[in-house]
Amino acid sequence: MKKGRFKIISLHQKGRNAGVWNDAFCSALSDRGEHRLIENAAAWTEAERAEAIREADILLTAWDAPPVPLSLIAEPGQLRYICHVNGEIRRIIDRPFIEAGFLVTNWGPAPGRRIAEGAVALLLASLKQIPEHVALKRGEGWTHPDPQWTGSLDGLPVGIYGFGVIGRECARLLKAFGSDLVVFDPYSKEGMEGIERADSLATLFSKCAAVVIAAGLNDETRHSVGASLLSLLPDGGIVVNVARGAIVDQAALLAEVRQGRLRAALDVLDTDGEDWMPPENPDRLLSHLILTAHTVGGASWNRTISGNKLNDAQSICLSNLDRFMAGEPPLYSFDLQRYDRST
Repeated sequence: MKKGRFKIISLHQKGRNAGVWNDAFCSALSDRGEHRLIENAAAWTEAERAEAIREADILLTAWDAPPVPLSLIAEPGQLRYICHVNGEIRRIIDRPFIEAGFLVTNWGPAPGRRIAEGAVALLLASLKQIPEHVALKRGEGWTHPDPQWTGSLDGLPVGIYGFGVIGRECARLLKAFGSDLVVFDPYSKEGMEGIERADSLATLFSKCAAVVIAAGLNDETRHSVGASLLSLLPDGGIVVNVARGAIVDQAALLAEVRQGRLRAALDVLDTDGEDWMPPENPDRLLSHLILTAHTVGGASWNRTISGNKLNDAQSICLSNLDRFMAGEPPLYSFDLQRYDRST
């Protein structure tokens, strides 16, 4: 089959997310084949969605896609490849597709460095009490936060829960600041010079003054950080979460923050995947809580000033399409082990 004859399809629950499906990306897809973009697919029945997908060689999915119909496993039609443009796939692509040997890929390490930067930024902002400084300076006086909680990354014992792409990037950055690092990840065997490995989460939390959560969400990690672990952190301890909100017992963490014992910087929340807190929630006003609404890994300004029209995720997707069309294996494919460790 020639490259230009491949049929590519993407389905979108409502209107397409312009942050992913911008004109430059859609144009690049059309250069590679016949791209059919279906909006408002949530109004279609599952059978109708499956029938449309069967007519394509490649299915593209992203955050705005409906779940891929399981009926495609037994009757895939022309479908040979599912290319997920973003990272999280479990809500959209069920495990049986991987069990059946379907070729499924995602963006691999694309966001790792940016999210790690965000994690370190959140940790520094908490450690240096930046939000409190901003709030106080916007008032009438020129007061300062309580100095007993202002600290430095130099020599600070920092734990990293999850040593995948994001966790390793966090470690690399924090080593440059001179932090004393401890890592817990029972799945990853990769090491890094000068970093201690904890044999349990309890060990990690008992040894550290701040913990960065960068693990994937699965049955084992869900609500794995609860009240008993949080109690092991010292007064003024910091929890940074750039992974998934449901890894943490949010009620227990916020209770510690309300009491003024712990600090938290959360890019994600345990709110049904929306990472949102209603405006009437008084926790929004907590002085030791930073909320960034799942945006801390963004880098749109870089593309604006550089003139690049495609982000890393889009570029990886296009590269993988080119590899597939050339008969080469795409990068960042899923086997069962990777799927089970992913979010």
